[in-house]
Amino acid sequence: MAEARKSAKLTAARQLAREKSAQFREREDELESLAVDYFTYIEQIDEANELAEREIGRIRAQADLNITDRRTSAARTVDAMLAQGASRAEVAGRLGISTRDVKRPSVVPAAPAKSVGKEIRPGEEAAALEITPVGQ
Repeated sequence: MAEARKSAKLTAARQLAREKSAQFREREDELESLAVDYFTYIEQIDEANELAEREIGRIRAQADLNITDRRTSAARTVDAMLAQGASRAEVAGRLGISTRDVKRPSVVPAAPAKSVGKEIRPGEEAAALEITPVGQ
């Protein structure tokens, strides 16, 4: 009879061990699945940051090109005013800049810089640049 009791206890112990092992494996599977989700999200964050940096670089390059074009146009306007016979002091007064700035020789490239992609025409500037008024 002692054998029957010992065998029943062993069977119960084995059953309990199997249940605990199954619970442990289930918990481990859930933790592994959550870890996979975490690493997937971190990778997506890195990809989003890389995409944003590329886009920022593209926007900065376009802005630099637009600024260069506008500075060139502004310099040509000053030159045109001087060519009309206006004095440097008069041009400076009309434009609200110092005479020293008018005296500087304008650096005008032989050909205007080409924009990347679509070329912006004078009538399309505001829409293309989405200019925000100062103070807003």
